[in-house]
Amino acid sequence: MKAVLKQIPKLELHCHLDGSVSIEYLKSQSESQQVGIDIEKVTVEQDCQSLAEYLQSFDEILKVMQTQESLIEAVIDVARQANEDGVKYIEIRFAPAFHQDFGLKTIEILDMVCEGAQQAEAQFDLDVRLLVCGMKHHSMATNQAIFDHLGANASITKYIVGVDLAGDEASSPTEAHEALIQYAKSKNLNITLHAGECGCVKNVYDVIQYGARRIGHGVAIFQDEQALSWVKEHDVLLEFCPNSNL
Repeated sequence: MKAVLKQIPKLELHCHLDGSVSIEYLKSQSESQQVGIDIEKVTVEQDCQSLAEYLQSFDEILKVMQTQESLIEAVIDVARQANEDGVKYIEIRFAPAFHQDFGLKTIEILDMVCEGAQQAEAQFDLDVRLLVCGMKHHSMATNQAIFDHLGANASITKYIVGVDLAGDEASSPTEAHEALIQYAKSKNLNITLHAGECGCVKNVYDVIQYGARRIGHGVAIFQDEQALSWVKEHDVLLEFCPNSNL
């Protein structure tokens, strides 16, 4: 069955760069950069108790994603895996603020991830596009500054097709970020927003009200018939995985 499924052309719309790199990539980057990481910490148990606990695994992964070359290689690695699964179009999302520990500037990060997308398209039979994540626990000024770079050059304009707002929604609900969402809309940026990932259906209502056309996860709507109807009525696309989310 897996072989049959791989032959079906697919598109993937919800893929986090740091959450999708392979173990081989992590080991290779750890060795080449001489940065130690604990491979045991990059995965979580099936009975993970909260989104906050789950997100801790990203801290270990990000240790080896702080250089220009590592960002290029990360995109190529994720695209390679997608290509092996029969994906023909993929949108990879990433948060520039998470790749600045060694001093990379936002524009450098954007350029390198776009370079990775370009190289991946040259190597594999798929189209690669990118989504830039602001983070819910970062300030509005920090997120705005990132969004302001998105028209900087032709490569960024070609490969970056929208923005997202991600992070622990339990501690930072959608309504706290209405001004940032409206700012993104004023810049004519396509918007997909993480909401309803950990059971709060109000966040789903809020992002639809604020104008999002896509929702990351959104699984809280299955607790609420009215929310299901609202999603259908507003023609909002849900990005979720039945295996992991339900």
